[in-house]
Amino acid sequence: MKMEADKKKIAAITAVLTYLQAEQEAFQQDSVLPGYRPPRPSMVGLWNNSGRQAEMLQRTMVQMRQIPGWNK
Repeated sequence: MKMEADKKKIAAITAVLTYLQAEQEAFQQDSVLPGYRPPRPSMVGLWNNSGRQAEMLQRTMVQMRQIPGWNK
């Protein structure tokens, strides 16, 4: 009984180590590709930033309860 439990533990640990090794090799392979650049953010520009800033201001005002009748 003890031997079977030890074999299962060894098999589980081996599987995890194999997975981690494969993941690390894949990461190293991806990082050395020629011409690789991380993707640009999709929302770049003056109008997008202005809209985001307006939304954040509105949320701040709501949190500070500056808008009358919002939380009735």
